[in-house]
Amino acid sequence: MQISRCPNSSRGFTLLEILIVLFIASLMTGIAVVSLPVFTQFDYFERESERIRVLVRILSEKAVMESTNYGLQIYRYENARVYGYEFFQDAEEFEGWLPLKETPFKIRRLDEKLTLSLRIEGKSLDISGRGAPSVLILSSGEVTPFELDIRQAKNNGLVKTLGTDGYSDVDWLD
Repeated sequence: MQISRCPNSSRGFTLLEILIVLFIASLMTGIAVVSLPVFTQFDYFERESERIRVLVRILSEKAVMESTNYGLQIYRYENARVYGYEFFQDAEEFEGWLPLKETPFKIRRLDEKLTLSLRIEGKSLDISGRGAPSVLILSSGEVTPFELDIRQAKNNGLVKTLGTDGYSDVDWLD
């Protein structure tokens, strides 16, 4: 009985070749994982910026359809570098503004990664206090002319400016 040997070309991989491939794969994975936080921070910035824009536009349409006035207030929480915003409804029977409790319009506290600054008719507002809404969304379709800067606090400091002249739709000014 004669044992036949396989030709050299059909042999398997050596241990050294397998180790080199595993090293290269782990190196590529390490590079991808290190750059992952940059992508997630950018996604958070884009998602929250778009959320504010969409909510103001929805509330503007709702104000006209329901003949109700609404408002938007921007906050900076005391003793923290955390910002947030809240929507209100004009409650004539209570002679004041009531916060909206509906799911998309509830008070929203942002992560420290974002900062907000509000300008009404070109003048910066102090957003550290609470009170009547700074931006009115009226049942006539008008909105207080404003510019809201949404800024990514870390890394490359992306900025988007949301605003309106009071008569046109709320949209990006950049």
